[in-house]
Amino acid sequence: MKKVLLHFLFLLIVVGDLAGEFIQSPWVDHVFKPFIMIWIGGYFFLHARNFDKQVVKLAGFGFLFSWFGDWLLMFSGEFMYFVLGIASFLVAQLLYAFLFLRTITISGKKPFLKKKPVWLTPYIGFGLIMYIVLFPHLDAVLKVAVFIYVVAILTMASMALNRYDNGHPKSFSMVFAGSLLFVCSDSLIAINRFLIAIPYEGLFVMTTYIAAQYLIMTGIVKQYE
Repeated sequence: MKKVLLHFLFLLIVVGDLAGEFIQSPWVDHVFKPFIMIWIGGYFFLHARNFDKQVVKLAGFGFLFSWFGDWLLMFSGEFMYFVLGIASFLVAQLLYAFLFLRTITISGKKPFLKKKPVWLTPYIGFGLIMYIVLFPHLDAVLKVAVFIYVVAILTMASMALNRYDNGHPKSFSMVFAGSLLFVCSDSLIAINRFLIAIPYEGLFVMTTYIAAQYLIMTGIVKQYE
């Protein structure tokens, strides 16, 4: 019953935020958006009593920096807030990458990409295509910043794949799907910001982003069930 009530609360937060994005009302978005990562972090810690301490720390700080990113990107009309928001998410991506590596270490099994490094090819290819497409539209500072961020988020996503056959199969599927949705969400932000305006961009970004964070969190929880 407690789990149902908690998820009902999360549903209210998500619906509120997405409604704000749909009607393009910044104040509605600003009311609900900060509670997304608060709920995700809170739900995680409710289930993390017997988790590995490093897993708890890495996940907790990953959620925290994602929360910072959410706050800062609410004011992304100001370039400095946009840069700081992206920097916060860059830290979150690296924390998630180390989190995924930690779960592999705990499993005691060989990382998937160490056995089959060829599966890195799609990540490298996607990163190169995105960067080449964005490159002409970036100033000197952003050329460096975007390159670093592309490497960070694709590192996170590839480390999610690296968990294959290293624990609970459902945990892998959830985290892996979440990592791909995170890449999708951030790609939409970049395309909308630097290439072409996407109708209802905020709605698509937040839908994929919320699903990504939820799946990553619940996937890590699932590994311990």
